[in-house]
Amino acid sequence: MRKVKYARLRVAGLERAYDQESNPKVKRALLNCLRTEKDKLSDYEVTGIYEED
Repeated sequence: MRKVKYARLRVAGLERAYDQESNPKVKRALLNCLRTEKDKLSDYEVTGIYEED
């Protein structure tokens, strides 16, 4: 499924960006996005349905 593939790429990119970022406000925003994407992928693993916003 193409949406899931891109979601996994987004997670990898967000993790790299989070690791390299030094600004606390930006890190917090990245972490919120990362959690959201990981939650969606986790839901997909359980239900088999990927839901976008």
